[in-house]
Amino acid sequence: MRSLKKLSITESIQSKKLIFEESTFDKFDTITTYFGFLVLAGMSIFLLKDIKPSLNNSLEYLILICLFIFSIYVLYCKYTEKCLKEIPFVISKEEAKSRIIEYGKKHHYRVSKTSNNLIFLNEATDLYSPGKEYEQTTVVFFTNNAIFYTLIKEGSRSNFTVLISQHLTKRDFKKILHPKYSEPIKRETYFNSFFHGL
Repeated sequence: MRSLKKLSITESIQSKKLIFEESTFDKFDTITTYFGFLVLAGMSIFLLKDIKPSLNNSLEYLILICLFIFSIYVLYCKYTEKCLKEIPFVISKEEAKSRIIEYGKKHHYRVSKTSNNLIFLNEATDLYSPGKEYEQTTVVFFTNNAIFYTLIKEGSRSNFTVLISQHLTKRDFKKILHPKYSEPIKRETYFNSFFHGL
């Protein structure tokens, strides 16, 4: 699991942002991601200026536009990585915690609970680094009428931002926190189901 040294639960909930002491590696990783994808976005815009839209070069034009959109999306995801998303609920706080823990167990997350108001749902992400397991962690904070959560990753070379599974997680959390929820969601963890489905 990615190190969240001196994570402040109260301040994180109040500010709706993860408040913790970042390591030098985390700071360097963030700067590297911003720099790399800003350069990629800038290069795609620069190259787009030189291409005149026509049937002969429509493929190059499409590739550069997709590259630009992807770069902007990665930058947005990295920028909002520590921001907590809120999902309100009307069930009791204990019932909400119980449902999320059960959800984690059913989908083979490594569930770790550090306090009354915080749960970590961890799943392996780096399949290509033998000897050490890297994880994607869903950090879930609880209040009396809502959860606040975000997804963060760790990796062997960089802590690349979460791109897709954050949207799927939001959908699942909304379902399981609904008062009429009864059926479990049947699927594998996002990372494994994505690669096994290819």
